[in-house]
Amino acid sequence: MVTVFGILNLTEDSFFDESRRLDPAGAVTAAIEMLRVGSDVVDVGPAASHPDARPVSPADEIRRIAPLLDALSDQMHRVSIDSFQPETQRYALKRGVGYLNDIQGFPDPALYPDIAEADCRLVVMHSAQGTVAKL
Repeated sequence: MVTVFGILNLTEDSFFDESRRLDPAGAVTAAIEMLRVGSDVVDVGPAASHPDARPVSPADEIRRIAPLLDALSDQMHRVSIDSFQPETQRYALKRGVGYLNDIQGFPDPALYPDIAEADCRLVVMHSAQGTVAKL
């Protein structure tokens, strides 16, 4: 089965300009449009992961994704949160997202019980170089 992900980045330093939406209203509009035109899932990235990316705290990630999750509350099964921050991941799980996407491959075992209790699919990535700063 193929699942089509639309990519929505909520950060100014995302490597792909076309995916950036910095204001909450623009992000909501873009997400709804992606779902309308055929994306099965909207993958929301609150922080860039390229080598020159500026660090983003979990609190800032949550601040960035909260308005979008509020707006898509009836379609949470079609939302993916792209974060390697356990605090952000826990927040997303509590909100009921359908997917978590972690570029570091979910290395924090303390998160596993929360994942096991959630009805959430995982996008498990792997970086041979280790942390995002070394990618």
